[in-house]
Amino acid sequence: MSTTRSTTARGTQPLPPVVALRPRSLARRAGVLQTRVRVRRSLGLPHEELFLEVIDDTLDRTAAVAGDDHDVWTRLIALVEEHDDISHTLPACAATANLVGLALFGRVEDHTALAALADELGHDRLARIQHRYGTALETDSRLPMTTAALRRMLVPGLGRRLARHPRIGAHSAAIDDACLRAAHALLVQGIDRAWTVPSLDSVEELADIAAHGTIAEWRHHVAMVVADPWSPYVSRIIDLAHQAGATHAASGLTAIIDLCREQDLGAVDRPRPHPATRRCRYPGGRAAP
Repeated sequence: MSTTRSTTARGTQPLPPVVALRPRSLARRAGVLQTRVRVRRSLGLPHEELFLEVIDDTLDRTAAVAGDDHDVWTRLIALVEEHDDISHTLPACAATANLVGLALFGRVEDHTALAALADELGHDRLARIQHRYGTALETDSRLPMTTAALRRMLVPGLGRRLARHPRIGAHSAAIDDACLRAAHALLVQGIDRAWTVPSLDSVEELADIAAHGTIAEWRHHVAMVVADPWSPYVSRIIDLAHQAGATHAASGLTAIIDLCREQDLGAVDRPRPHPATRRCRYPGGRAAP
């Protein structure tokens, strides 16, 4: 049955405007879910409150979702509908709702929720959940929704934006750092250390992939960093970033590489390839000459 009709006047009486059915359907389904979530929140279970709050706040934006994003939003609602009454799936629903909220809106509340979820679940577990469930919500093999969410996590000027917020200004640095670490953890999900791609060999190539690349493309390059964060190739990328100047993309890239190196140094149980390429560190953390 068609959901559209002509608005041409018949005689002297114009037809009423067409009311799109899909937004109404999404609003109705979101409203039912919100009612269930709020009933559950009224129970006051401490271990569920954060997850329920994130889900509730995200569903509350259904009316503001753009038409092009209805497919993703429909899949998010279907996920919550499927799992809304199962306590152990609340973290998955909340983490996925936060990922979609970041991608579609990127409000301060989304960044603070991301930091809170990372604190509750740990960055690695949060990223695994977002990768697993977020991929199922995608409408394109290039993962546009996850790519958009990652860009929001690394958005320029986030720290300054958070600092101006009256309620969270005092915690802006911690939230900014949590978002950076969340981006790194999400970026390294599903990578294979054996992946190789044509190396980046110019500032222009670096700027192009930063501006137009997808998370799938970034993961292939990051795989080469993770395979050996201390290799000459990684040093070359850092050099290109420095040549690019004080750009947000360059600083973000070097921050991600620093986190890869930090993770590598912390992986004491994993054999480290090419030990001669690494600089030793004193017990206090300072690099040895």
